[in-house]
Amino acid sequence: MCFVLTKAKKWGNSIGLVIPAEVVKKERIRPGDSIELVVRKRVPRLEELGGTLKLRHKLQDLLGEMEEGWDDL
Repeated sequence: MCFVLTKAKKWGNSIGLVIPAEVVKKERIRPGDSIELVVRKRVPRLEELGGTLKLRHKLQDLLGEMEEGWDDL
């Protein structure tokens, strides 16, 4: 039994998965063999999403505005 992480790809009107050659050799998979497949959509980890968060204002600008507000009191 092997664990494989692969991407789903469009194949005509269907979705296809590619089994890497190393796994095919190790598991001795041949055309026509039945394969048991457990499907679980992978959720990316937070560190993999780095750089995708867009803020309206930079943190330094907001901190500067906060400090300016205290001067008026």
